[in-house]
Amino acid sequence: MDSAVTGLLAAAIGVGGTLGSAWLTQRRGDAARREEWERLERTRTAELAAQRRQSDVTDRRAAYTVFNTAARHYLAALNDHAHVLLHPGAEDQDAALAAVDTARAEYRRRYAEAQMIVPDAVLAEVREVNTALGAIYGTLARLTRGVPRDGDELPAAQAGIRRGWQLLSRMRAAMRADLDVTGPSHGRDAPRPRSSP
Repeated sequence: MDSAVTGLLAAAIGVGGTLGSAWLTQRRGDAARREEWERLERTRTAELAAQRRQSDVTDRRAAYTVFNTAARHYLAALNDHAHVLLHPGAEDQDAALAAVDTARAEYRRRYAEAQMIVPDAVLAEVREVNTALGAIYGTLARLTRGVPRDGDELPAAQAGIRRGWQLLSRMRAAMRADLDVTGPSHGRDAPRPRSSP
């Protein structure tokens, strides 16, 4: 083989090696950028999911707070109205029922909101509270208007009110469990270290 051909062949191999090396470096760089982009995308997706979960918890906490407040206020108004019926003539029964209706309207608005946001396990408790409050309201309203049905008696309504407080307590426990705020606090109830003698 001629030395010129050998030199040309060596130069071609050198250029090919240089170009091949640049191509391999480019491919490795592309792969590294792709891996970095995928890692950033996974991180961003995880952060968005965490933000969404936190937002859901915040929304549920707010819904639970306003629903619990409205339910307690409604049940307290029903209780007050039962006391008015227990002592006829002491207070205006129609005015007392109007106060119940105001509390009921707010409660129903909050109940409709809760139906759209609370998980099924909590919603079952919320529905039970709603059913109980509706039954108490119906009994007291019919007694106030003088059109009672069979079984509409004030002692039964008062028993329903006592049960309503128990149902509210159970519902609140389900809400707190859903928010993961049950159990001892980390500060107050944590065991204290013993002091050395």
